[in-house]
Amino acid sequence: MIKNNGNGENDGFVEFYASEALVCPRRIYFRLKGYPERWPEFVKVRLNQGINTHNVLGEILQKRFGFELEKHLVLRSRKLGFEIHGRIDAIGEFPIEIKGKTSVPSRPYDYHLAQLNIYMRWAEADYGYLYYVKLHEEPMKIISKIDFSRFPIVKGPNFRAFEVPYDGKLFKETLKHFYVVKKAYEKGKPPKGEYSYACRFCPYRYLCYPDEE
Repeated sequence: MIKNNGNGENDGFVEFYASEALVCPRRIYFRLKGYPERWPEFVKVRLNQGINTHNVLGEILQKRFGFELEKHLVLRSRKLGFEIHGRIDAIGEFPIEIKGKTSVPSRPYDYHLAQLNIYMRWAEADYGYLYYVKLHEEPMKIISKIDFSRFPIVKGPNFRAFEVPYDGKLFKETLKHFYVVKKAYEKGKPPKGEYSYACRFCPYRYLCYPDEE
């Protein structure tokens, strides 16, 4: 796996997103096939709140700590025939991924770990951070209560930070996950779905549950 040469050409490589790491294979497949997204209304609200949260917290990381925001990356594997594209929320000596959630988890989600792990691989960083922030219509009401005095280990109500080491085994697992989807995409046959709680948040739910339409 090497860094992209930056010429903007993918030479026919299948393009995956870092945010798709370890998520349902069918969801990725439908995106690759160009099916239209149909986001549930309640998810649209959360997405907008998440964007606002990223903007407010990102501005603090940029102005106070000198981090670069929305850094674009491409990892390419000629052997596997695909690329992984991503945008790191904030990066300095290490990457930081910001996640807005309706409730702050007690431990990181596996697919968030896999996404951050891709960023660490690209940045050749030994560790990175996951910041979980409770979603709010006015993000500053949450973020203003965060204590940054021991950055990057920051604390506050409705907020949790996790320091995460790079995991080579997880990276290989992520590549395998994407490769399985790539083979399904080439065959034109949807892979097996996960059919979990995450289905209610999926923009392609209508394809897996047509009887609900």
